[in-house]
Amino acid sequence: MNIKNILKKAARFILSAGQQPVHIEIGTIAPSEMLSGRKIVITGGIRGIGFATAQACIKQGADVLIAGRKESTLQESAKNWVLVLIISCLMCPRRSRRKTSLPRQNLVWGGIDGLICNAGLSLHEESIGKVSPEQFDKQFNTNFRGAYFLAQAYVEEVTSSTKPSDLIFISSETADHCVDIPYGLSKAAINSLIGSLSRRFYRKGVRVNGVAPGVTATDMTKEYADVSDGDYSYEAASGRLFLPEEVAEVVCFLLSSASRCISGEVIHVNAGNHLN
Repeated sequence: MNIKNILKKAARFILSAGQQPVHIEIGTIAPSEMLSGRKIVITGGIRGIGFATAQACIKQGADVLIAGRKESTLQESAKNWVLVLIISCLMCPRRSRRKTSLPRQNLVWGGIDGLICNAGLSLHEESIGKVSPEQFDKQFNTNFRGAYFLAQAYVEEVTSSTKPSDLIFISSETADHCVDIPYGLSKAAINSLIGSLSRRFYRKGVRVNGVAPGVTATDMTKEYADVSDGDYSYEAASGRLFLPEEVAEVVCFLLSSASRCISGEVIHVNAGNHLN
């Protein structure tokens, strides 16, 4: 932990004296097999929101395929799961070739019912003056370029099928703010893409939606939202951080037939913090 985080934690401890601790109760959809028989691909499924979403989908009866860059970590994350196909380097730039631990013929888009573009990266620059071209490219390649062309390949294949399918992007509440750093800009581009793809493909059987979490307790946010001491309080409309499992429940709902009339939406999972 760097000195900046230590000072933040010390200040938060002093200011929170006498305040009630934050208690988080995760509301979950009772296991109902509402995703039974569906095959879902999740990028960035090793940890955080992607990992929690994979677990939630499996509980609802889906077969889940997780994608990431390190096969050893993917294998560890996939232990004891029902069905997982491991894909590495899926979201890397063009110079990195796609590899898989299973035969190439298993990667048939037509057999997939839902794609969740979750892989993301934030380098937490404070302002435009601290952003290098390399940092910009690294974040846009992962957050937008990778998701864009993955979605392109997906819709080209699934629109030839007669069964409905879902495409979900994990965005961010940051996309609703005026920002000058790559992470927020890439997520704003994702939000624009969601609306356009929905208008283009809904009648062809593909629903396109997004989920925009607030600050969630994951590896990506630990630089400024450390919860090692169990403190989930945060300066936001909610007064707290969110958990990946809470986001995952919303994603499951959007994948289900219960939300069939919802498309082109970006659902905020942040207690309205983007409305300030």
